[in-house]
Amino acid sequence: MHVCPVCGYPSLSEPPRSPSGGGSYEICPSCGFQFGVDDDDRGRTYEQARQAWEEAGAPWSSKGIPAPKGWSGKGQLTSQKPGPKAVKKAISKPAKKAAKKAVKKPANAPSKKTSKKVSSRPKKSVQPAKKKKPGGRR
Repeated sequence: MHVCPVCGYPSLSEPPRSPSGGGSYEICPSCGFQFGVDDDDRGRTYEQARQAWEEAGAPWSSKGIPAPKGWSGKGQLTSQKPGPKAVKKAISKPAKKAAKKAVKKPANAPSKKTSKKVSSRPKKSVQPAKKKKPGGRR
């Protein structure tokens, strides 16, 4: 389980950010923040989203997932202490190692042993352009 960096919800099924840095597109059932959309596409920071959620009274966001028994948004904020530390905790050690590897050598980088790709299509021959006769049409 992973911690939401906005509200501190401790049970996200995926880390908010992938090892390569992209959003998970998971929606936090507690605060309603969608990683990869609210931050990347809409430009909202975790702090801005947290402040807006708190100002709204820290309500449970999901209509399809019921709030845990005895859940309190304000209590969750104080007990989980969301923020940059929560993001670091949300990314597991194997994910951190994979991110370091990806920085060293991208997955789509060609290996040294790759050969040139040979096309099976025949090349089109290029015909020289026809010259126009002086004088043109009458």
